[in-house]
Amino acid sequence: MNNMHPEAAESLALINRMIENTRNRLSRNSGRPFLIWGYTTVTVSLFNYVVNVTGGPVGWSWSWFLIPVVGFLLTRLFPAKKSTEPRTEIDRIVSAVWATASLALIPVFAFVLFHGLSYRASLFGLIALIMAIATTATGRIVRSKIYIVSGYAGLILTLLFPLYDRYLKQLPAGRVDATMLNFEILIFAGVFIVMMIVPGHIFNHRSQRHVQ
Repeated sequence: MNNMHPEAAESLALINRMIENTRNRLSRNSGRPFLIWGYTTVTVSLFNYVVNVTGGPVGWSWSWFLIPVVGFLLTRLFPAKKSTEPRTEIDRIVSAVWATASLALIPVFAFVLFHGLSYRASLFGLIALIMAIATTATGRIVRSKIYIVSGYAGLILTLLFPLYDRYLKQLPAGRVDATMLNFEILIFAGVFIVMMIVPGHIFNHRSQRHVQ
């Protein structure tokens, strides 16, 4: 650092300050959106699991689209506290990561709509993978251990989808029932519990301690 050119050192210090400001802002404000999207996803997932296992109407599968609708409405109704600090370039980068991840879900849903529910397990795995990538990227950008750990945990847990699908394919057709076919929904819910609900509560706990 002592041998570094003064302008380079100043630029590096500025970047570090921006990262620190963004990390502090995320630590204070990320708990609520993580919990909103996490609990919404898990609730809708468990609802669909029960409907499918009990032989409910196929039309209830459209309830999956409640996740973006309810999540968006709750985020608007219960917004995070506005920060008095100006937005930095790091903030814009993080916002771009999540905007890109959200847009990436559109072709995923379109694929399933055009090719049918037989690709449902792939849909769950892809959605969880995209969200895990966004969470991990955010953690690496702002150097947040909570984001990094929860993101990597999500990435690892997405491996359960192909492993379980392989397990089902090895079983005789007569042994596979509705409960086993829909177990990937529980895996999907579990990923979001680990990736969003748990870190969301950690963020909220830390934020409350900071206020106190």
